[in-house]
Amino acid sequence: MQENIDPVAQNERPAEIVRRLAPRLLEREPELDARGIFAADNIDDLRLSGLLLLNVPVSHGGLGADLSETTETLRLLAQSSPATALMLAMHTSTLAHYLVGDALVPAGLRDGFQHQRAWAFKEVRQGKIFAVANSEPGAGGDLKNSKALVHGNSSRVLTGTKSFASFGANAHYFMAAARDESDKVEYFLVRNDPAHVQVAVPWSALGMRSSESVVLRFESAPVVGLLAYPGLLDGVNQRHWSTLSFTAIFVGIAESLLQDLVSRSVSALQRVECVEMRLTIEACRSYLRYCVSIEPEPTDKEYRSRVRDCKLFVTRSLARQAAAAFSTQTGAAYSFSSPISRKFRDLLAGPPLRPPVGLTFDELWDEMSG
Repeated sequence: MQENIDPVAQNERPAEIVRRLAPRLLEREPELDARGIFAADNIDDLRLSGLLLLNVPVSHGGLGADLSETTETLRLLAQSSPATALMLAMHTSTLAHYLVGDALVPAGLRDGFQHQRAWAFKEVRQGKIFAVANSEPGAGGDLKNSKALVHGNSSRVLTGTKSFASFGANAHYFMAAARDESDKVEYFLVRNDPAHVQVAVPWSALGMRSSESVVLRFESAPVVGLLAYPGLLDGVNQRHWSTLSFTAIFVGIAESLLQDLVSRSVSALQRVECVEMRLTIEACRSYLRYCVSIEPEPTDKEYRSRVRDCKLFVTRSLARQAAAAFSTQTGAAYSFSSPISRKFRDLLAGPPLRPPVGLTFDELWDEMSG
């Protein structure tokens, strides 16, 4: 593993790095999808290129990307390798919680927050990966239903089962929602100790096949501490980063799929669906960029609802339009290994990602019905 990464040695911005990496990512994608194996070489490329430091501040040795540049980078990356973009989004979304302004952290907790932030950014400079292990079987996508438990005195540990854990057992640290001794759900930072973190169910998915989004079993896994600061989950946080990052990824996948569809469309119906897809992508991209542009500090309930709605609209709209376009294809497009089939399957992963479509519709209906 490379130490002391210098991502700015060539004065490259993230978009330039992605464009440089694109040919090799594109070359690997068919085999990674066909075999459903972890994209280890792609992650090494992210590490060596400095993209793991995408949203780490320049003052801490990173690329210093804000929300706009981060989502744009993920959109471009998803055009070449959707699952790799998804994994990077998990990493950057976890680190985003350290970007909360110091003044927004309760005064008595600031020293601890600043210390952990400096430590986390140093770990990333050394090539470490921060992943997300929040979802749980049977929780319905709601973190408040988490059953994982943190216990212990001098050394706290976490026990529980987490699903859809992208990076699988290949990450170094996990952001994990769990209940503490007082039954309060908090975000915890958990170290990946192979003796205490095991793959319970392997990843066998329709799409995003190289993301290694397995079910993990934590059995007294060592807890580094509460993520960022106590009360983050219910206080000021950056959860909108993950929601908008996911949204950007599926826009990027759709853009790449459209290129493939246009190159092989010959019938009038195929062309109609391509035009419809272009218009859908334009609407989705505009909605995403609008939500990014109005990001307040701190975020409020109205903004979080707008972000939630954006993700719901974009992922469902793109999946529906891709299905309509895919249904007009013939011959080789139906092969499991075809680029069109692969990207269509990846797009289907959008609606279930957090916040999942069922939970979002319930929230929206409650708001509409009063």
